[in-house]
Amino acid sequence: MTSLHLLKKWSKWMLGWSLGALLLFWLLRHVDVGGLMQSAAQLPAWLWLSCSLLWLLSFVLRGRRVQQEWHWRRPVSLLTAIRLVLLHNAAVLVLPFRAGEAGYPLLVKQVFAAPLGQSLRSLMWLRIQDTGILGLLLVWLWPDLHWGWPVLCSCILLGLVMLPAHYWLWLLNRRSAWARVLRKLLHRRAPRSAWLLSLGNWVCKLCVVALLLSSLLAIPIQAAFQGALGGEWAGLLPLQGPAGLGTYEAGVWLAAGIKDADVAAQLPAAALLVHVFCLAISLGAALLAWSVLRWPPPTLANGDNS
Repeated sequence: MTSLHLLKKWSKWMLGWSLGALLLFWLLRHVDVGGLMQSAAQLPAWLWLSCSLLWLLSFVLRGRRVQQEWHWRRPVSLLTAIRLVLLHNAAVLVLPFRAGEAGYPLLVKQVFAAPLGQSLRSLMWLRIQDTGILGLLLVWLWPDLHWGWPVLCSCILLGLVMLPAHYWLWLLNRRSAWARVLRKLLHRRAPRSAWLLSLGNWVCKLCVVALLLSSLLAIPIQAAFQGALGGEWAGLLPLQGPAGLGTYEAGVWLAAGIKDADVAAQLPAAALLVHVFCLAISLGAALLAWSVLRWPPPTLANGDNS
């Protein structure tokens, strides 16, 4: 049984690697690598530095959100929360099929001494927030969409976020099947400002990718933002390799909607260059956090019930 489980696991990993490699080969078959590297070398150093700092700022915002999420159980420093976020993100990047998500409950247990049930509900709630924000950004950046739709979606999301706490409790305490499911899935311990932190995180990440794509290929900034958002949505595919290599570039290429054939042919390579740049910053910061920062000493946490 164990051997069969390992075989299935390795088969999925190999499928993910193969899909990413095939997509990269197909997307990069007509790329002028020399010209792209020359364009990258001509970008000013301040742009690379600014994008690096902006990418790191996204981890600061995510760390603050985790700090708020678990403050009720055990207050920790922002650096501790950032270390947790960096290590969790590194696990997601290194392992295929987002298997690194399993690292979140382990890290939360180390830092906040939280039971598995609470940590899984917390992870689910964070991902619901991220999906809501990405969905809203998708509506705003969708080409040729009437302006009323983004405004309507923004009002709906804002209305749900601003609902009084007692109304949410009334909904969740109902005996219907959907209420029972929500009670098992949702955590929602952080204040409403966590939505703004999620928005800030995604805006930082999308700005970095869009600015670099626009600078490398001289494409309109809106198309660059659409491509950046498409790459993030490609991360939801069930079959992909580590760090989404291949599927991310395909998402950028499809979502950007570039009509010029020559520019469109260079877009996957530019997306790969930006992707590797962001991966290097993320993994480098995670390595630094792992080697330099330490968890706080364990203390008795309140509210051990899951």
